[in-house]
Amino acid sequence: MAKHVSAKEARNKFSDLMGSVHYGGEEIIVERSGKPMAAMIPVEIYERLVAERRVRFEVLKSIRTHLPDVSSEEVEKDVAQAIAKVRATGAEGRP
Repeated sequence: MAKHVSAKEARNKFSDLMGSVHYGGEEIIVERSGKPMAAMIPVEIYERLVAERRVRFEVLKSIRTHLPDVSSEEVEKDVAQAIAKVRATGAEGRP
């Protein structure tokens, strides 16, 4: 579970927090006024996340290259029909 610290505490204890992340494998969320603003994670986790993201985008790119050319208007029409069908089905199933 990630440790939450204020931005002020993070600024005052930055070196200690970096050590906790690097050597201890901790994850730290830096907050400002209670709102999460940034995260400190070990470099290994960051590199894994970036690599996974890259792979996912390659999969999407591959899928896109194999799709037929369809206009955005046709896609919107298909989506609207699918939504209408789901809504109609949902209304029928209600008591």
